[in-house]
Amino acid sequence: MNTTRSIDRTVDDVFGDVRDTDPDVLDADELDVYLRRVSELKAWCDSRQVRATRRQRALAAQGRAGDPRGSLSNHGRQSGRDAAAAAEREQVCTAMPGFEDALATGDVSAGHVDAIATATKGLDDEARAEFVDQAASLLDDAKAQTVDAFTKGCRDLANNITARHNARADVDELEQQRKRSKISRWVDKVTGMHKTLIECDPITDRVIWAGIQRERARLRRRQQQEGTRATTAGFDRLQVDALASAVSNSGGTGSTTAHSTLVVHIDERSLTSGRHDDTLCQTDSGIAVPIDVARRIACDADIIPIVLNGHGVVLDEGRAKRLATFEQRIAIEAMQSTCSHPDCTVTIDECRIHHLEPFARGGRTDLLAMAPVCETHHHLVHEGGWTLTMTPDRVATWTRPDGQVYWTGSLNDRRAA
Repeated sequence: MNTTRSIDRTVDDVFGDVRDTDPDVLDADELDVYLRRVSELKAWCDSRQVRATRRQRALAAQGRAGDPRGSLSNHGRQSGRDAAAAAEREQVCTAMPGFEDALATGDVSAGHVDAIATATKGLDDEARAEFVDQAASLLDDAKAQTVDAFTKGCRDLANNITARHNARADVDELEQQRKRSKISRWVDKVTGMHKTLIECDPITDRVIWAGIQRERARLRRRQQQEGTRATTAGFDRLQVDALASAVSNSGGTGSTTAHSTLVVHIDERSLTSGRHDDTLCQTDSGIAVPIDVARRIACDADIIPIVLNGHGVVLDEGRAKRLATFEQRIAIEAMQSTCSHPDCTVTIDECRIHHLEPFARGGRTDLLAMAPVCETHHHLVHEGGWTLTMTPDRVATWTRPDGQVYWTGSLNDRRAA
């Protein structure tokens, strides 16, 4: 009771701060504090929702109430998907009470709890119990990491546990996804637009998009040569044109995979000895690839294995070339999977390779002088007045236009073996 009253008093203070502060007059640093207060208040509300859901579940078991998802949807004014997520959140907190306490104090968010629910959804009872045994270390990670980083860690942990219990689990899952793959095609009777929905396994999706992205880059270069620049609507049209071009250039084989390249990042130990607790085997956009599958699909696409800590081609081009070479981009993709901005989750295959020192001002096309940024953050650097610098060990610093350091940290987000 004392702990609850202490938390309640803290929540009262936080609520008072949020209620009595006008965000329209705050500067950037004050907004950071204000948003933190909002986050703490929201997390506390989510913790109370967890308790209410648990009580609703207990009453339902006694026949005195309906399913918790009904109340969450009807009285909680949530969508069916959000109501289901809230119900799963309660189950995670019941299994890992430390997360419920941390949610009540604002040390973690509902997103961190939802990451656990998502990662454990497909686990059997034995594997889930092994996952729950890691609750203490997971809680430490959640307190220190963003939701996106924690989600990836939970997914990796679940995959490793599954692999220990069933060496073929990841392969079997991929095969099931392949069997469920399909294409649906229909016409919207209102707009007259033709729609095509492709449902496929993640590896096939990556191969398809490799072809689309290659064609998109070619079409974009042609736009630049013609002096045109794609608007938001123009970019959507560019995507469609790239798809059509990739299909029409398939050489009559009926498949884009014959001309697509799939890059797989794999650590040396996994390559030589197989899966281990810290295995890294994923595409450039972070899709996990079973080691055996990576070897098998070599006949379907050109696979470029990037063995971390291995030897490669010469990567420094100096002033000899204006754009990053194919080998340089592959090397950068081996070290990071997303845009270099800390708040951005745009995958690296959607990014440009940015010269930290503009080429026009003497910048070199060297590996240590370039970093990937998405379109939004590329404009932020060039037109928005922000500065991105990087040390030789790829520790980046983002500085705001007013000279204040926004973030400093390593860009290498691929896990080392």
